[in-house]
Amino acid sequence: MQLRAILERIRRFLGREGSSRSGTGPDEVSSLLIDTFAEDGGEETGHGETVSAAAIRTACRRMQETETKRDLLRIIADETAAYDLRDLEAMNARFERKVAHLPEDYRGRLLSSVREEIFGAHHRLILLSRNGGGRGLDESPAPALGGYCSMVAEACTAKAREKDPKYLYLKYLLSAFTIFVVEEPAHPVGTPFPGGQIVDEWEGIYLCPVRDLADDVPFALCPYCPAVQSTEPTYPEMRARRQERRRRECLANYWTNYKG
Repeated sequence: MQLRAILERIRRFLGREGSSRSGTGPDEVSSLLIDTFAEDGGEETGHGETVSAAAIRTACRRMQETETKRDLLRIIADETAAYDLRDLEAMNARFERKVAHLPEDYRGRLLSSVREEIFGAHHRLILLSRNGGGRGLDESPAPALGGYCSMVAEACTAKAREKDPKYLYLKYLLSAFTIFVVEEPAHPVGTPFPGGQIVDEWEGIYLCPVRDLADDVPFALCPYCPAVQSTEPTYPEMRARRQERRRRECLANYWTNYKG
């Protein structure tokens, strides 16, 4: 399915009018959030050594063969050691330029989530790899890891035909840590989509308003993300409504089963 058709489905599903008044529109914003491969496009702003597609494929095979999250964490940490703070800042700056024309309020909330996705994930990755602890690290990664690594190798090989894939690879490495080591959504809870819905969490389950609508986008993170498709709108105010509904259900259950 073509990306434009998918974006049209997403726009209809999200319901509310898009958040952009000029410049980057709702479709473009959705594409930036969903289409990781396309989001990496644009000018080259990097420094230092390039990363070859062959080296990326080798690392992806190593990640596919890991038996525990600890082993996977070690490889991801080794691979990200080739990057420094300037690389993270360059990734963030590129995204900032692409959404510079969005309304200030929405742009601020979106950029806050993107900074968490980049800097927050990298900080947690470094801390966890250095401390060597963490609950569940001796568990096996989710079965989807094999497919994810194959996708990353294919995406970076394709990108290498156009430009240095180093930043696309870094994006996938940080997402691999988030998705498969700490088992959280690729986009942090609170990430706002055009129309007002957000990535949310409810009773230990991560909810995404576009999870099932973006599975056909090539090289996207969505098919591997632990978030599930929300069955009701995920506007920020919906959390209070869910809490009230759960309170009423608990009260009803109490009176139904009260034996006093």
